[in-house]
Amino acid sequence: MPTTAYLSRPALVVGPHAVRAERIRDDILARNPGYSARQAQTVRMALGNLPGTRRYFQPYEVVTSPGRTAAERKTTVMADLLTAAEHAVAAAMADAGVAAGDVDCVIVTSATGDGVPGLDVQLQQRLGLRPDISRRPLTQLACAGGAHVLIMAEEHLARHPDAVVLVVAAESLSSLYQDSQTSIEDQIYKALWGDAVAAAVVTAEQRTPGLRLDHTFEYTIPQTTDRYRKLTDGRGDHFASTRASLRSVTDLGPALLGWLDKHGGRELDFGVLHPGGPAILDRLGGLLGLDEEFLRHSKGVLGEEGNLGGATIFSVLARTHGAPPADGARGLVFGLGPGVALSALLVGWAGPAA
Repeated sequence: MPTTAYLSRPALVVGPHAVRAERIRDDILARNPGYSARQAQTVRMALGNLPGTRRYFQPYEVVTSPGRTAAERKTTVMADLLTAAEHAVAAAMADAGVAAGDVDCVIVTSATGDGVPGLDVQLQQRLGLRPDISRRPLTQLACAGGAHVLIMAEEHLARHPDAVVLVVAAESLSSLYQDSQTSIEDQIYKALWGDAVAAAVVTAEQRTPGLRLDHTFEYTIPQTTDRYRKLTDGRGDHFASTRASLRSVTDLGPALLGWLDKHGGRELDFGVLHPGGPAILDRLGGLLGLDEEFLRHSKGVLGEEGNLGGATIFSVLARTHGAPPADGARGLVFGLGPGVALSALLVGWAGPAA
């Protein structure tokens, strides 16, 4: 009999500096006066309808500064993420009724906070966690990280059913902003990125209303390592993608649908989804035959808050807690990241514990 795993209500800390998406669009055009009329129109069309506010850990003027060195980016990112992670973890633990000494395992995903020593060790020492806990630092999952830490937490509980597992997703995606990258894909990233840290507790005992983790699935599309990449130049790190990335959901279709059919079919009540961007989210909805209500929270986060990397699914989940499904409702957690690699879970909604 597999161990049941429950995800407690997540805590989210977003960047304190807000900037409207349309300001980012207008600024991109102002910074590229050499664009032809056609190029400028393409950027306006690609970014023109982006709503919402992006939240950064640093002021917009710092994020976009051409004089910001790679060393400054890296140093600032680690400090920002660690401070936000301390607050997110403390809130998640308090909500789940967990003390520092109760935590047995910490799983951290961060594609931007990849310093040494890592966020896992830093949090262990700053929060006063026991020295004998298990640590699982992950730095290469990017957008799939939020779903993947849940898979790893469920696997840890299968072997250690009495454990208290802390999961953390921390990204400062604004640190990847570079004026030297001017492709349409790069400009879309600049308008989509946001900064956030999320934390939650996973245990075999239900502690708050939330997700019950029932089945997990991992799948990597062969020969697609070029579709999403983190590259480095003299200015620091930046993400790049190809237009082939838009085909990723279609390429995943047979494997994803086969997994769903194996575990009870495609009848789903709610989704906690992060395939990277709005266009790919629409393709996922089409593949699964999902209506707008199913996609509502995922689209809301992407449109109003932007792409928060691995922390995105926790922001989607926070909205789901605000308007919870019926007890026992069946849901899908979906994260798609570089590789192209899928991390997914079939989940149930567990209402207030008896």
